Amino acid sequence: MNPPITRSILKKLKMDHMDILNYLKNKSYSIPTLPKVMDAKNHSGECFSIAYSIQGILKYHGLTDWNQRIAYFPSISVNNTAVFTVSYLRFDGRLKTDKAYINSEELKDEKLRRIKNTLDMIRKYSRSTNKAILISRNFSSYNIKNSENKSYTSNIGKGLGTSASGSAALALAAISILYDNDPEYINNERLKSIFSRFLAGSGARSAVGGFGIWFNYPNIDPLDSFAIRLDKKQHQKFINDIALITIPIMSDIETKSAHKIAPESPFFVSWLKNRKKQIYEFLDGLNDSNLHKIGDLAEFDTICLHSITMTGKPMNGKRLFAWDPRTLQIMKLVNNIENAYFSIDTGPSVVLLTKKRYKDEIIKEIRNTIPDLKILDGEIGGSSKILEPNSSEAKLLEEDLDKCNI
Repeated sequence: MNPPITRSILKKLKMDHMDILNYLKNKSYSIPTLPKVMDAKNHSGECFSIAYSIQGILKYHGLTDWNQRIAYFPSISVNNTAVFTVSYLRFDGRLKTDKAYINSEELKDEKLRRIKNTLDMIRKYSRSTNKAILISRNFSSYNIKNSENKSYTSNIGKGLGTSASGSAALALAAISILYDNDPEYINNERLKSIFSRFLAGSGARSAVGGFGIWFNYPNIDPLDSFAIRLDKKQHQKFINDIALITIPIMSDIETKSAHKIAPESPFFVSWLKNRKKQIYEFLDGLNDSNLHKIGDLAEFDTICLHSITMTGKPMNGKRLFAWDPRTLQIMKLVNNIENAYFSIDTGPSVVLLTKKRYKDEIIKEIRNTIPDLKILDGEIGGSSKILEPNSSEAKLLEEDLDKCNI
């Protein structure tokens, strides 16, 4: 029988949250507050935005509130420039229903309901009512570099955090429109990350950029479930020296399935109880510019995450195995390479953390061992941001906008 999530464990998770917040405050981190007025200043308009995908360092699975996207415990990830989402959003009083086009597909049924629920949450907090049209596409550095005639494929790979970047891009565009591009709102980490979590919880971390932490515990006030960026100006040299090597692998696994089965694993409670200690270890690694410590945490938590999904409740009589043979090949290869560390989220794709001076040598070794893999070159990305309509990134959506007569 799996260890139950008892009242004492729930109490511990809440106390851990308070301890982490106090620890960060004592380390001179600023904990943002929400704007005093949340009512929308504007109800119609359009906006382009961009957000980077995330890669988990201290990951999460399982939701205690699916509507609000509240997790059991805090998590840390890093933004990855190799994969990103560009979005166009328009609120329009003439629209009768919400519409969404993702990667050139018009969403229907459950997929559309998830977007609509996200917009409904944003409309609830901003007291706005207009329906919206969303046009969004995921991109990778490889697909842009190798595309012809601006026809971009969005078949990037599973487990590369594009639901997070999509969520963050949508949220920031909504904030820009509803609050009339007021810096008090679009630069508010708390507001951005709360709105960014409604589509995908990890969107909260994508919204803030760099190494981000998302605060959670069961029954938390939804307005207290937000993210902040952990790397500061004094960490910039360390951040600039990190390379992210992304190896996309396709899969039809759904992250939703993993969230459902994870709490049924006999290892889940132990994972929850260890998180505060891991966060302190991560912060020590960041402050010491120690990539080895951060990389070790990412590898260990990767193994924890996948052990939990493999031992969670079977779905339709089958256990969830996210890896494929190439995933294991990469893990074993990296295990024998110095100065490289793997991180694997919900899927077979792999992201490696290393120093930029080792990047080319590591990529060469991977290609020599597994020559058929795509490899994306990236670094640590910033927060979600507004795009000018004539920017090169916004123009990536030209074909999609034309199809929708926009």
